[in-house]
Amino acid sequence: MNWKFINSPYLRFLKMYINEIFLSIQGEGLYSGEKMVFIRTEYCNLRCSWCDTKYSFYEGKEMSIDEIVESARNINSGHGASWICLTGGEPLLQKDISVLVDRLSEEYNILLETSGSLDIGRFLPNHVKVKKDIDFKLPSSGMYRKFNDKNISYMEEGDYIKFVVNDLNDFNVAMEEIEKIGKNVKIVVQPVYGTDIKMLADAFIDKAPSNARLMLQEHKYIYGEIRGV
Repeated sequence: MNWKFINSPYLRFLKMYINEIFLSIQGEGLYSGEKMVFIRTEYCNLRCSWCDTKYSFYEGKEMSIDEIVESARNINSGHGASWICLTGGEPLLQKDISVLVDRLSEEYNILLETSGSLDIGRFLPNHVKVKKDIDFKLPSSGMYRKFNDKNISYMEEGDYIKFVVNDLNDFNVAMEEIEKIGKNVKIVVQPVYGTDIKMLADAFIDKAPSNARLMLQEHKYIYGEIRGV
């Protein structure tokens, strides 16, 4: 997108629904440990049984892209975070998400956390500007088979598919799906917080392929289950 446009007064008229914006440590996936500004959008098209951000379904406020960018800058002032994480909810449901990505990518690296159910290329044509954390929903979520296979074709260096695992059945299904996806895609297997980690770790050691990593939700072990971290 033309830089003159994304710095123009028209941005004040482009609106998105934002649940919260905060600074924290990324606790999930391949970018765990990175300091990031999180922009959590409102709304989600799925209803996972173990979802830990159900407040994002409805709680939010309308903000212009200018306001979002300025809020991120203010929160990051003096902290030096070089990453923005677009999370939700489901960020792809925001109709002006591509404009926000264009604007933010001039100042930050961007990680998109998405449910995997929507066609990323359709909803975010400029997806090459973001790193992608793409969920693959398993049976315990109640949203199994919602994954859009097209999303695999959009994956590039630094992107990965995340399988959130709640029990051994989830794990075994994940292994079957990972085999179908192939070994050229980076995989994260993430236990639901509070599950039997040792049991899943033993299963991972026994069965997981070389392109997979077992990773925990680090922020929850640091801060517990609270908002804004």
